[in-house]
Amino acid sequence: MIVAHGERGGAGDDRLVHTLVERLQRLGDYRTVQSCFISKEPSLKSIFSKLSAGPALICPLFMSDGYFVKQAIPRSVGLGQAFGEGRASEVRILTPVGLSPKLPRLIAEIVEHAAQASGLKISDCRVLLVAHGSKHDQASRDATRRVATALEMANAFAGISVSFLEESPFLDAQLGKIKGPAIAVGLFIGEGMHGAEDLPGALKRADRDDIVLSPPLSHWPGLMDLICDDLAEVNLNLP
Repeated sequence: MIVAHGERGGAGDDRLVHTLVERLQRLGDYRTVQSCFISKEPSLKSIFSKLSAGPALICPLFMSDGYFVKQAIPRSVGLGQAFGEGRASEVRILTPVGLSPKLPRLIAEIVEHAAQASGLKISDCRVLLVAHGSKHDQASRDATRRVATALEMANAFAGISVSFLEESPFLDAQLGKIKGPAIAVGLFIGEGMHGAEDLPGALKRADRDDIVLSPPLSHWPGLMDLICDDLAEVNLNLP
C-alpha cells in the first residue's frame, strides 16, 4: 500500500502516487499494489479492510516520521485495536521516503541541476532546504537537519540553511537574511499547496532574484528510482 497525505492546492494531483503504483504493478513483485490516502479517498483504512489475509507492506510517502507515520497510519489499519490485533505481525510500516539514506544524494543532484540551468557554479551557491515543520513534533525538523548535515559533509556548496513553514527558522525570515546566490529546495513529496504556492509565494514576496527555486521533488525521475530501490532492498530482507 502506497500511502500519501493527499495533495491540496497548486497543481497537485497525486501524480507521483499513481505513477509509482503503476510502476510497481508492472514489476509484478507484489500480489497487489494500491494507492491510498490520509485525507481523501480511497482511504488507507478502507483499502486495508478489503485486503485478504497475508503480509502487507505500507510505504509512507512522507518526508518525516511524524504524526502521520507514527500515529495516523497505525490507527488507520487498526494496529493495537480489536480488528487489527490479529494482523499486527503481518503488517510492516516502512521507513518514510524523507528518511531514506539515499535522499541527500538526490537533493544534491537536484541542486546541481538547478545551478547549472541558471549558469551558476555549485561551489558559489548556498542551499536552502524548506520543509513543513511543526510546533508540536520535531520529526520534520530532525529529518530536514539530517539532509542538511549530509549535504554539509559533501562540502560541495557555499553553505546549507534550513527553514520551515510552521516553525522557526521561518521561511520568510530566512529569505530576508540568506546571502545569495542560493538554490531553494522544497522538501515536499508532491506539487500541492506547500510546494506550488507557499514556497514560490514566499520567494516572490522576498523579491530575491539571486535565489533559484528548484523544480518539485516529484519532477525528478530519481525520486521514483529511490523509492523503488528502497522497496527492493526491503524485499531482499523479507523472510
